Amino acid sequence: MALSLTDLPYTIFTTIITHLSPTQTILCRRLSRAFLSALTRADLCISLILCHFPRSLEGRRLRTYLKTGNLAALESGDWAAVFARLARRYYHLGNALPWKVEKVAVLKDEEVLRGVEPWDRHLSLNGKTAAFHFWDPVWTVAPKEGLLVYPAPSPSPSPSLLEGEDDDDDDKGASAGGAAAAAAARYCYRARDLQTGREVDVPFDLRGRIVRRVRISHGVLVFEWCEREPLSSSRSLVGGGNEETTTTEERVHRHYATAYSVRRTGSWDGVIPRRHTDAGVAHDGSSEMPTCSWEFELCCELKIHPVGLSLDHHDRFFSTHNATHYAVYTWQPPPRSFDAAWPDDEPLESLTIWEFNPPNSYSQRPDAASSSSPPTTSSPRIIRTLNNAQLRAFAILQHDAPALRAMALDDSTWDAARASACGHVFFTEEEHRWSAGPHSRPSRPRLHRVKTTGIPLVGAGPRWVDDCGGGGGVNLRFCWRGRWRRDMTEMEEDEDDDNDGDGEASVGGTDDDDDGDDDKKRGIWSPERAWSHSQTWPGRAPCWRHDDFPYVTLSEVFDAAAGVRVIARDCFMLETLSVHIRPKIRVQGVGPNGAKLVSRRASSGTDTKKTTRTFTNTATPSPQIVKNSTTTTAITAGERKSTATITSNTAARTSTSTSTTTTTQGPDGHEVQFADAMWSEMMGKGFICGDERWLVGEDIAKGDVTILVF
Repeated sequence: MALSLTDLPYTIFTTIITHLSPTQTILCRRLSRAFLSALTRADLCISLILCHFPRSLEGRRLRTYLKTGNLAALESGDWAAVFARLARRYYHLGNALPWKVEKVAVLKDEEVLRGVEPWDRHLSLNGKTAAFHFWDPVWTVAPKEGLLVYPAPSPSPSPSLLEGEDDDDDDKGASAGGAAAAAAARYCYRARDLQTGREVDVPFDLRGRIVRRVRISHGVLVFEWCEREPLSSSRSLVGGGNEETTTTEERVHRHYATAYSVRRTGSWDGVIPRRHTDAGVAHDGSSEMPTCSWEFELCCELKIHPVGLSLDHHDRFFSTHNATHYAVYTWQPPPRSFDAAWPDDEPLESLTIWEFNPPNSYSQRPDAASSSSPPTTSSPRIIRTLNNAQLRAFAILQHDAPALRAMALDDSTWDAARASACGHVFFTEEEHRWSAGPHSRPSRPRLHRVKTTGIPLVGAGPRWVDDCGGGGGVNLRFCWRGRWRRDMTEMEEDEDDDNDGDGEASVGGTDDDDDGDDDKKRGIWSPERAWSHSQTWPGRAPCWRHDDFPYVTLSEVFDAAAGVRVIARDCFMLETLSVHIRPKIRVQGVGPNGAKLVSRRASSGTDTKKTTRTFTNTATPSPQIVKNSTTTTAITAGERKSTATITSNTAARTSTSTSTTTTTQGPDGHEVQFADAMWSEMMGKGFICGDERWLVGEDIAKGDVTILVF
């Protein structure tokens, strides 16, 4: 009897199979029943996951199980399905082709949703203009949790209608009419699980309210809203505290922020699918399929401004939050008419930092009037308030030419040992040489400047400053870190220890390896410590905004733990010269066959090849530690073009695709470009978010949410 390949000893068979790419391994399951049985063994699939996808979310979770000896989780996991999912995901990532595209209709009602006006700045060159600031989206996403919160066009049907109670037709018609009337008076925010597609209602009542901004971060969902009915026609000054003085005639609305804690419930964590027997029961003996849902519990409600802000294009505010603190910055320009009470005829600016209290028993009130009032018990407390003079001392006063781009907080701003606040709140400012508009500064940077300033939540200092692009002569590069940060997607795993992992990190950080000292002795870079060595810390200036100047990176998704980066770039300067220049969305860190591209750090004495750019650039690219990078352009179906830059490495298998390719020199290494039409599907708000599993944006035409699943 002839010996089949599947009859070989496990170690030999595994060694042979690991020489195939993940997609080839999946295709081999179709050869015969013997191959299907052999290639779906749990132990083999675990080895293949650790070999091909050690930095994926499932790979990190698997290594946590192995490291902690969680045999129950290892036995119940469907590792054959996990490996097939990872092979599919990284194949589509490597070719910039979504596995499926989902559309989610979003409510479009300016009477209910009215965002905060962005700064009046734009890019201007040779008589043409381009957007430099975008409106905030009305939806928000928690990428790691895989949760989308969005305003649904209509509320979900009432439970009685869904259950189909035995009522008369007239009663049913009356019930349906009542539901329609309720829908006309009330809209509902919904939470959509990106993994399962299931949706639940968010207990936030929109009656009598106008939503200004919504944001989810660190397991806390915050709605920033104002009362629909304005106060009396007046404008108030805010000095250093909560005192107020009525001065000018403008209609203002009281603004609040409502925070909910978000928690996943159910028997499934949403990452590793469970293995089921032929009888349809789970491996642990349960007969029900694993399910999960989401719960929202009200944490607190606070007042953003002591008096109120106007809804016109004058008043603006920025905010950020984490699990324990909320910071809001307000900017109010001086009145159009002279007012002696207004200080120094300059914008009134303030920064307020709140500390959350534990969740209280406050619940939504049914009447619109009472629901607009904040809770009176167990409210959060203000731990710091800064006015113009104090903001000027920290060098973050914006004056009448604001450059503030975003705000952020440290992931952890609570010291449990001292039972007090800690950490910083960060102000990120941005200036561009082609910026124009009423809010642009007269003195512009040489090219592009980003600056992040951090001030402590408590105490007088010191402050943190990270400035990039603010100086340098014409022959000096203005950014020293952008391309180093990109190389974070190329770090290689420690091949000698598959079980060395960080596991599944909580929101806002990852765990370090226990054997980090051994790695340092061997000179091996550990990707599990990527968070502490990369630019993901909010205190770093966002050099990715200009890391390919004159292109401007409008938005990026950087999954540092997985080593995957998605960038959305627009070159306004080149678009003014040619109509054929198009903006681009690209993926970095994955090869066209789905293999994770890695590169070893250049050892001392090893030369690195300096690549040249394919377009004119005023900035000299910094030498990279990546060796022998080449650019591959592949023509796909129709007229779609995808550009991939592949780094030469033994760990990156050569693609078996038969598509025609041409090789040229490129600057970035292993980039693959989405189809041109994808820009209009994703960049309606100039913002994308997600991780290695999915990418979420907003289409330009209809304003609906677009979800790319890989």
